[in-house]
Amino acid sequence: MRSRWSAPSLRLIYNEAMKLRSPLQRLFAGALLTFAIAGPSAAEDSVITPEQPSGIGGFFSQHCLECHGPDTAEADIRLDRIPLPTQPGPVAQTWTRVLEVIESGEMPPAGMERPKPDDIDRVLDELGTAFADSWQTPSTSLRRMNRREYENIVHDLLGIDAPLADVLPEDSSVQGFDNVSDGLSISAVLMERYLEAADTAFDATIRRIKPLPPATRRAEMMQVKDNIDAVKKKKGGVIEVDGSFVDFTPGWPPVRIDPAHPIEPGRYRCRVAVWPHNPNERTLAVALFVGPLFGPGTQTPIGVFDVTGTSSNPRIIEFTADMEAGETIHIRSRIWPEHVTWRDKKKEDRPGIGIAWAETYGPLDQSFPSAAQQRLFGDSPTIELVPAEGIYLRHRKGVKRHVVTSSDPRVDAARIIDKLARRAFRRPLRDEEVLPFVELAWDRLAAGRSFEQAVRAGVTAVLCSPQFLLLNENPTGNAPSPADRNRIDPFALASRLSYFLWSSMPDEELLKLASNDQLSDPKTFAATVDRMLADQRRERFVDNFTGQWLDLRDIEFTTPDKRMYPEFDPLLQVAMLSETRHFFRYLLDHDSSVLHFIDSDFTFLNERLARHYGIPGVKGHEEFRKVELPETSIRGGLLTQASILKVTANGTSTSPVLRGVWVQDRLLAQPLPPPPPGIPAVEPDIRGATTIRQQLAKHTEIGTCATCHRRIDPAGFALERFDAIGGQRQWYRAIGGGDPLPGKLPYAKGPDLDLAATLPDGRSFENFREFRACLLANEEAVARAIATKLLVYATGRPLSLADRATIDSIVESTRGHRWGLRSMIHAVTTSDLFWKP
Repeated sequence: MRSRWSAPSLRLIYNEAMKLRSPLQRLFAGALLTFAIAGPSAAEDSVITPEQPSGIGGFFSQHCLECHGPDTAEADIRLDRIPLPTQPGPVAQTWTRVLEVIESGEMPPAGMERPKPDDIDRVLDELGTAFADSWQTPSTSLRRMNRREYENIVHDLLGIDAPLADVLPEDSSVQGFDNVSDGLSISAVLMERYLEAADTAFDATIRRIKPLPPATRRAEMMQVKDNIDAVKKKKGGVIEVDGSFVDFTPGWPPVRIDPAHPIEPGRYRCRVAVWPHNPNERTLAVALFVGPLFGPGTQTPIGVFDVTGTSSNPRIIEFTADMEAGETIHIRSRIWPEHVTWRDKKKEDRPGIGIAWAETYGPLDQSFPSAAQQRLFGDSPTIELVPAEGIYLRHRKGVKRHVVTSSDPRVDAARIIDKLARRAFRRPLRDEEVLPFVELAWDRLAAGRSFEQAVRAGVTAVLCSPQFLLLNENPTGNAPSPADRNRIDPFALASRLSYFLWSSMPDEELLKLASNDQLSDPKTFAATVDRMLADQRRERFVDNFTGQWLDLRDIEFTTPDKRMYPEFDPLLQVAMLSETRHFFRYLLDHDSSVLHFIDSDFTFLNERLARHYGIPGVKGHEEFRKVELPETSIRGGLLTQASILKVTANGTSTSPVLRGVWVQDRLLAQPLPPPPPGIPAVEPDIRGATTIRQQLAKHTEIGTCATCHRRIDPAGFALERFDAIGGQRQWYRAIGGGDPLPGKLPYAKGPDLDLAATLPDGRSFENFREFRACLLANEEAVARAIATKLLVYATGRPLSLADRATIDSIVESTRGHRWGLRSMIHAVTTSDLFWKP
């Protein structure tokens, strides 16, 4: 729920907290009080029934009251006495359902007189206006930044790349996104995590050890003892060919490059020489990662690369990466399909990846002090990086750890913290707003702490303060004048725009426009949006928006059963994600219609995914390219993309319920309530004895289930055309039953598919193509759904019935552009809700 407290109220509470005696108490109390009181409101809808507008009443009398009036009241809904909603609650939920069934044509039911389209449009417009007038919610929706936003802004602010998001707990999702105010509460535990993340960020700014001069460290594969031993003992089938280590699988044994390991942290230029062994008709690939050789730690993916060349002239893959001392390059073969090659040696020699050598060169960054330290501490002659205690390094002697000192600590501490706060808070500051953070550092100095410890206290306080963590805040802390109550502050607008498109803080150019109030100029504002969408930081928007809207973040949550789907491999999963993200970027860059999310005559493929889809003529795994789909292909649109089909399955089998619910929420923006308690889940029979349709028939016989299943099941049945990894099928695969298949396949033939179904509005379809055409028949519903998702993500606040008019205006303003994705983003950023304080 939205906060019941205004920004000025929160500011007063924070100011009172700052009067506490201990500086650390002031820090914690200010943040905890700010968020503890910003919880959900328990108030219910008004019990007063307002007089319904005559146009709406007449529509209901003609088309609705026969079933939902005083004589029948089906589903306990009486439209002759339902009040207009004043806030979220049961009344609003009922009205939401009423709008959905009218707009979709589900009601009035088949066989009854249908209202004219113009009458439907008119009554929906009138209802939107009525809801906006009756709704009673505070205009300001304070929220804290989520953990990914926190990591991004601290990276941009300090010039570091230390992982911080994983230090913070997962954020709750509301209306499909984790940047919505209602899901961003705070607790004492979370504040401790913020302090830990801020402390980690401060450490990352200082380079403690003077770097060695850059040097090349090289590993010839067949001169490394572990690789020689692996070949000798035939571990994993590895062999030596022309002095190269030939690997066949991405697993055991690991390719060892110990002589190339860096001996100290830094940024390194890495090179790996590879070539294809017995590729036959395949394009072989290799995946590269950087990270610890063994034990805990994150392996950072570098990419998937095509393997070309010969043993005498291998392909040299080059990249740069940050590496810790002793970390390695992980080289993993990506050969598809692996399961064919060694089972029938008479048919084909086993393909593998020949690895000749690997090397690292660095550290490339020789700056000492580091660039991040110079950004934070400045280039003052009173500040030095001086050696302190000695430390042990295996490969170096006489190494000392360095610390930051100052000959004028009070002045330098004040300067550093003042400069940081004015950038971190994303708006102009009064001196008295910065003073508490400076005083915190001065208190540390007075207590005998070092200069670095004092600055650390001030920096971490800034990075954990409400002024830093809160968004949508009234910057002045004062109540706005009546003339400004409906006009967002320019700096809050700049932040809202940057958190939408960059998931981070505004840059200097954006803040400059805010300071001059130039964002109120339509041409300047539109040019700013285009500039931001051309910036590399927009990739955060692509990843975060698609990751949540389409559930792409869940791609690794399930692992397909190896017996049911032996053709699945990691190379396919990487390709799944790449297709969807390339597709989204293309629509964004070319302002292509959001209707392409439902159907398109193109997609983006590499060789692995093209083979999976049965589309010929695509060579190479490394490069994704736009491919015009053959007319005979069923592919096109999100619902045929393997990433979507995988995240809507459980790894072993598909579920029409999961996929039907996904379509209702993600593509139609009509989320369904959870199932009633005590209703068992439907578990597909992988033995092939019964079909999922037969099992779901039991659910549709239960009255409390039938209403939702009429909406869920048709889309789910249509999507049964695709299996759990996005492959096309005509029948289900079965294990432990079914009809045997020729060859050595680990599964059998199960029941045939039955895709036919009837939509709630009475339209029927026989197959997936016809179902997709039914979705496209209501273009405005699709455009409205995408606009809704963008608006929730952009504003960081939950949408209600009162916001329907804003969504309508976005859809209408982009109609002339065929609802282009970029045009829709522009419309979202110029909407009343985006500019609302």
